[in-house]
Formats: sequence, C-alpha cells, structure tokens
Amino acid sequence: NNNNSNTMTKRELFGGAMTIAIPQRFMDISVFRPVPDNQEVFADANTDQSFIIELLETPSKDEAPDESASVFHFNSIAHDNKASKTEIESDEPQMSVVGEDNDVQKTVSWGLQETGKYRDTDEKANHIRVFVACYRLQRCSTDVVISFNSPTMINPLSSSAKDIDRQSMEMHNDDESSYDDFHSATNSFAIKDYSIFG
Repeated sequence: NNNNSNTMTKRELFGGAMTIAIPQRFMDISVFRPVPDNQEVFADANTDQSFIIELLETPSKDEAPDESASVFHFNSIAHDNKASKTEIESDEPQMSVVGEDNDVQKTVSWGLQETGKYRDTDEKANHIRVFVACYRLQRCSTDVVISFNSPTMINPLSSSAKDIDRQSMEMHNDDESSYDDFHSATNSFAIKDYSIFG
C-alpha cells in the first residue's frame, strides 16, 4: 500500500544530535555508499527524490546575509550540481526562531534547477524542484542546511530514468505533495545536542 510509504518516521541524524521526520519510503544512503561526515542523505529511488542534511561553516555575512542564507545555499547547490539553468521561485525570508535557542534563524527558499545526474551531460538534464531550509546557528558559526530535491521531469536519457516508478512520481513529485513533505520535515527538525558543534 503506497500510502503507508509516506508515513513520516523520525530519523536520528549525526549520532542522535538532531532528529527529523521524513517519509518512510526514504532510505538512508550511507547503508549503500559512503556519505561525508558532515552530511546525512536519504533517497527514494522510485521518485528520485532526496533529502540532504548538511552541516556547513557559516559563510561570511557579506556573501550570505542572515535574511537570505537559504538563497545563498540554493545557489551553492546549483553550482555544485553544475545546473545548466536555475530559477528561484520563492525566497520569502523567514526569520523564525527554532526551539528554545534564540540564536537560531531559519530561512527557506525553493526553485527549479536543471541538472544532469552524476556524469550525465546537459542534454540528459532532469528538471528538479529544490527546496532549501537553512538553520543558522549564530553562536556556533554553523549553517544546518536541509535540502529536498524533487524532480518534476526525468529526462528519458537520464541515468535515473530506468529506476523511477512513474506512478510513484505522479503521487509524490507534484508541487503540492513535495512542498508538504518538505514542510513537514523541516517543521519536525530538532537539535537535541549542541555539543556536536564544538
């Protein structure tokens, strides 16, 4: 039953220092391949969607001001993915405070990126809606960046085309479903242990 696969389940991140609830259908990628120490990666092969939680040193405030931190990270993800086209659809600065710790600021942005998977060239690019939430921990000079990649169009030539399940994509990758999954996940995100930041 496909609906159960979208039940939110709590995952421990970075040895339990943080938690996030994401749909059950997402697998922990570190079981299959090495993942950098500062990242946790969860993916669903049927929809080619993925959640990445990353701990990054806060860039300079000139480069990434607090109120547009998520836009900075959206663009930096586009750059890392060698996106051939990017467009930010929303970057409402959300300066909400997370939890009891008043030096955490959250900003959210999302938009479209056209990017090839792994070594795919531009003509095999997929269209992906990328959602980014940045939790800036002022005292620890750390940006916790949660990105959710949800393909809106998988190029038939793409290396992921053979793995996806069209029915699952229709169910989960539309704008509303992907926004809801991102929103539920980021709202559930909690930092349990600040000592991880040194």
